[in-house]
Amino acid sequence: MATDDISTNSSDTDTDDQSSEYIEITPSDDTVDPDTVARHWKRLHNLEYNVDGNWLTTLFNNTHKPTLEWLLVSDGGSDSSVTYYVGVTTETQSTETTDSLLTQLERILRGLFPETYEFKRTQLVEHPLDQPTEPEACAAVEFCGDVDRYDDWQTQLTHLADFSDDDTARVPLAAVVETIANQPLPVVYQALVYPYRDWRGDASYRKHQLKNGEDTATQRAAATLFGPTTTETPENTQIPDSAKPRLEEIDARDARHTFVVNARAVTTDPATVADENSSKPSSPTPKTVAQELSTTLSDVGHTNYDITGVVRTPDSKRTPRDVLDDVRTQTVHQPDYDTLRTRLPWTPTRSKAIIADPQELGNFTVLDGSALTTAAKRAIDPTLGERTAQPRPPASELTHYHGAGLTLGHPLTQDGTPDDDALVLPPSLQPLHLAWFGRTGSGKSTSLINAMLTNHDATDGADILIDPKGDGMPVEYLRAHYAEYGTLENVYYFDCANVLPALSFFDIRDQLDAGIDRTTAVEDVVDHYIEILQGIMGRDRFEQAVRSPDIIRYLVKALFDPVHGSDAFSHREFQHITGRMHQTRDAPPVSDPDLQGMLAGVASNSQRSFDELMQGVANRIEKVPIDDRLGRLFNHVPEDDMDPELDFRKLIDEDAVILIDTGGLRPESRRAITLVLLSKLWSALQRRTRESDSKEHPLVNLYLEEASQVAATGLMTDLLAQSRSFGLSVTLSMQFPAQLRERSREAYAELLNNVSTIVTGNVAVDRDLARRLATADMDAKDVGNRLRALRRGQWLVSLPAPFNESEPRPFLVGSAPLPPGHPDGDDPLRHAGQTAFDAAFDVVRDRTRLDYGLELSAPEGRSSTNLTTGEFDGSNPPLDTAFPLTNRLPDAITYDIGAHALVCENCETRYDPTQNGILRGIQCCHSLAEIDRDDIPVCDVNLKLSTAERRQSEYTDRQLAFLQVVYNAHQKRYDTEWEYDITRDSMVRLIEYAGIERDAVDELIDEGLLNEDCSHPYKLYTVTPKGRAEIQVGHREGIAHGDGRGDLSESSLHVAMVEVGRQYLEQAFVENPESEAAEVVTYYSDENDDHRLDAVCLDENGKVVVTLEAERINNDRRRAIPEDFDKMAAFDPEAAIWIVRTRDDAHDVVEMLNDPPEGDPRVEKTYSRNSPPQRFSIDRPGLTEIGTMRYIRDTLLQ
Repeated sequence: MATDDISTNSSDTDTDDQSSEYIEITPSDDTVDPDTVARHWKRLHNLEYNVDGNWLTTLFNNTHKPTLEWLLVSDGGSDSSVTYYVGVTTETQSTETTDSLLTQLERILRGLFPETYEFKRTQLVEHPLDQPTEPEACAAVEFCGDVDRYDDWQTQLTHLADFSDDDTARVPLAAVVETIANQPLPVVYQALVYPYRDWRGDASYRKHQLKNGEDTATQRAAATLFGPTTTETPENTQIPDSAKPRLEEIDARDARHTFVVNARAVTTDPATVADENSSKPSSPTPKTVAQELSTTLSDVGHTNYDITGVVRTPDSKRTPRDVLDDVRTQTVHQPDYDTLRTRLPWTPTRSKAIIADPQELGNFTVLDGSALTTAAKRAIDPTLGERTAQPRPPASELTHYHGAGLTLGHPLTQDGTPDDDALVLPPSLQPLHLAWFGRTGSGKSTSLINAMLTNHDATDGADILIDPKGDGMPVEYLRAHYAEYGTLENVYYFDCANVLPALSFFDIRDQLDAGIDRTTAVEDVVDHYIEILQGIMGRDRFEQAVRSPDIIRYLVKALFDPVHGSDAFSHREFQHITGRMHQTRDAPPVSDPDLQGMLAGVASNSQRSFDELMQGVANRIEKVPIDDRLGRLFNHVPEDDMDPELDFRKLIDEDAVILIDTGGLRPESRRAITLVLLSKLWSALQRRTRESDSKEHPLVNLYLEEASQVAATGLMTDLLAQSRSFGLSVTLSMQFPAQLRERSREAYAELLNNVSTIVTGNVAVDRDLARRLATADMDAKDVGNRLRALRRGQWLVSLPAPFNESEPRPFLVGSAPLPPGHPDGDDPLRHAGQTAFDAAFDVVRDRTRLDYGLELSAPEGRSSTNLTTGEFDGSNPPLDTAFPLTNRLPDAITYDIGAHALVCENCETRYDPTQNGILRGIQCCHSLAEIDRDDIPVCDVNLKLSTAERRQSEYTDRQLAFLQVVYNAHQKRYDTEWEYDITRDSMVRLIEYAGIERDAVDELIDEGLLNEDCSHPYKLYTVTPKGRAEIQVGHREGIAHGDGRGDLSESSLHVAMVEVGRQYLEQAFVENPESEAAEVVTYYSDENDDHRLDAVCLDENGKVVVTLEAERINNDRRRAIPEDFDKMAAFDPEAAIWIVRTRDDAHDVVEMLNDPPEGDPRVEKTYSRNSPPQRFSIDRPGLTEIGTMRYIRDTLLQ
């Protein structure tokens, strides 16, 4: 049965430089079912493809069988990893054929393995055996079939199921992984599998010989000389005892679906040279590794058919190089058990081709994650149970969640593969509300942009977003909206740092016109005003003066009196009436005798008590006008149609988008304005319900970012409860549920009861949320484990169901792709599109401002007083800390300016105003896990100006402090874990920490003290030389320019890019044992100062082996970029890496290098602007890799 060997690599050229596509498999700890494996191997036996040829070939047979290649690849090293691949090779180089076969193969493999195994397509461009080695530094093992008789290949091998049923046996391929994992040398195990012919005729003939005692040559010779050993009829033939086991095994084998298997392994030692004394005697050598591997498959042998590992060394007739060539060319040796060679005396009947049927083949190919040892698990890194996706509900249960609606993501299979069809929340279920939990950086904001985009098209009512984060999400939505719909018509955008919504708060005119009774309208305004004051002050502080809230209620109602009051008034009028009552002890006149009696009771107190009561009222209501923006908002009362007014009632039935960005305000002001917006939305929905007889209204969608700030209010609870009658859908987005629970356990419980759709990422888990998501198949503890194991971009979803139907069990979805128009997506706005968008955006801002906005044009005053609660004069200390300035502190602590100390909110213990003090203060009665990191301010300011110098400056203390804080951040003086990380954090946080208004920041920019570097990927500023002079920062202070140091004139964006690059070089090269890099040096210059680079890796001898350039695109790009390339190329590094800000910047770099103003092109080609930089294939001395800062930071860095 000797046949020719075949190489499935159809090209005769060297294939080392050719990349091949494989399916990379990540096992889980679920058990592989041997019966399932056998069934799917039968399907793989039928896998075939067509080969184009001449008409004659096509007429007879143009179908061929592919060869399946199974690989285990170890990279070697002290902590080696093992990767599991499956590929397919054909006699044709057609990419379409290979891709089609891989698709079919992946589909079958998903059935063969448990659903929890993960699969992904990957390019195997290079593996460790591609490294050049000396012949002596290589060894191999070939697993051969050894048989007692020439045709015993027809008998059985051990079934895979036998190893699974035996608790003491090791699954063969798991033994291979364990052996590889324990070796410091790179190893490749390859099993090539090719369908074998149908040999049922051979089996029938063999059984005839066995039954007649003519199986061996000796038996046949005796029969020829002496005649048959029996004259009995075939039915009565006495079968020799020695033949019975063989007959049984042949009958048990599936002769129609067997495979030829070539299994081998090759190992090398790249560090070894011809001199054997160069290696330590105690170190494993390729030969010892091969010897250890040679026994791993021995147990697969059976009664008459053994598997023998034959070690090949340089001294062998068949050398390791021969085996390595077979691995690279994917050569399949065909069975040759019965040949002249095997008939020679004392020669084993052996073949490199093993015949295995579906029950046996898994021994050579299938890796069972549950059978791995500890070392093997560490190397193969199987997906643990809690990290695998929950089984998806049946397709019949998900039919409601496809089509038009609010996009939640793409359902994940148990191996983590996303469906092509998006999962949506249909409009009919949206009034049951949605809560979206996700940490900073989890992709929550981008997911909400996708959700809003699709829901805008699916619903007819208004979409309203209120975003307090200040990270540019509303503008990112506008880009995506423009890219999706080609227009910004019917879109409104409020940047509340510059333009406020023109709302009239103390105004019930529209409610009365809609037929709502006066008492209800007034009570709503009163209740909402009290909640707003509580939001500004904090509930506990507001309620410390027990009578003050009641008196505020009385006075607001008095101003709405139908006889003596009015239907609309300003906050200024309210304060005036309150002040007059305090001065005269005369209550405002009212027509309601009960209200009159309550006001008279207040006035009848003793003078001291009365003064205390009214002072308590004044202290509370004056919190509104202290903030100029709140004062402007609450004092706006439109008199006629010429005055701007945002009336939600006029917009909620339109297909409008209303974006409200409160990120530029103080936290208290954000909460207050958000509550005013919710109050006016409540009124508009109430009026719509009263005005219309129809029960069906266009669905209004409200999206609340950082919703924990307001979700605990009664106003929010009322909106959630009235959703169905109001035609309202609410999406509450927050970082983690504990934020809300800390504010109000009752509100948190109410939220979990009122919200039917929950989408949560990897968040700190609490018992209430775990119980809410638990099912019969997944208890609360399992829910917690799964949530902690979720990766970025994965979400656990709990969905509601239509009436009288069962809810689907919770399952995993992956984030939808970045939408068109997003700067980091595959389809950003190009130059023309960006120009058109900018023009449309200008129209949106003008339309919003003129029709519905209150423009804030008054600059911040120049007084240096009232930074917190006291006056700053000559007796005040220098501004060495941010605590007197900051608008952000965790709820767990407060700052006592008199004592200059941090105070625990619960027990009033004091702590030092330092970073350590703030962390200790939080942990006094709370947990750091409950705290939003953004609420922890920078501690040190260290403004070195005296009080006199601050007074003489034309800038406020907050402006001077902000310049110093930005400078400190630029110099990386803050703790990156808790205070400020320039590689990740927006400087909007520094604005809050310095307590400065946006107008004051704009003034610093306009007057040349501050530069705005960028707003994408996040906001960064740089203090200019003029700004450094104002705060008296000299060039000798901080980090001066020089070898290993930065530059005071360097932008913050460049500092961030260099720091990201430094971290990447540390991880990818210094920590990589295969790289020569020993240390990273930033701002490197050589001895002659001829070559200055942003960062390099040096080897142990101080030689540059890796270079990095952080490229900021500027007007001098045509000259600067080729020069930077040449500087890096001069070192001939193993890698030359470029970091840029955006994808377009990466394309600009490549285009400048392809068409430089002087000299030859540095790179040979450019790429489509749609191509992300990570897909560039460039290997030049001055450029081997290019990526955006965000991609390197969020994707490549661990």
